[in-house]
Amino acid sequence: MANFFFKERADMRKLMTMIAAVACLTLWAGSTVRADDDRLVVVQDESSMERVIEANLKEKHQLTVNEKFAKPDDLYLDLPMKGDAVSGMPAFRIMIDTQPSNNNDNGQVMERGVLIQLFTGIKVPADKWEPVMRVINNFNRGKIFSSTYIDQDTEIVLNWQLNVLAEGLPTENVYDCVAREDKLWRELYPDVMAALK
Repeated sequence: MANFFFKERADMRKLMTMIAAVACLTLWAGSTVRADDDRLVVVQDESSMERVIEANLKEKHQLTVNEKFAKPDDLYLDLPMKGDAVSGMPAFRIMIDTQPSNNNDNGQVMERGVLIQLFTGIKVPADKWEPVMRVINNFNRGKIFSSTYIDQDTEIVLNWQLNVLAEGLPTENVYDCVAREDKLWRELYPDVMAALK
């Protein structure tokens, strides 16, 4: 009987070792999948999500991305974009920043917005405000998810915002919005220039 007990105990030890090994491999494989999984998740700080976006835009899409800091711990991304020599469109830039959009009762961030702004570099003189606003308003009527406006510095700006909830969001959605804003501005530019004449 004693021999049976020791044999069973040795078998149990082997079984436990195998279970521990499988658990370690599962954790390792899971962490590798998470590292390769290109998703934005809600974070508490003001720069982690921007760094994930930056890596995606640089590595996957070969875009130039410059890091800028509003404050030492608040990173935003600045993307210089090429204009179009044929149409005369000047170079412009796209800024990407994340901001808390919903907090729980303890002050923890539960949702985070990703703001994607295209700064056209086109300033509207006071005497052209009305015709340019007509063009922009007409353009906005047909665009549900973006908004275009003239900011306080009289520059035409295109906005797009994504909302990241607890389940996360594919990082590729940010690139999709960058590409869409680029396309929207190229579509709007000729009408803006006609209104500025």
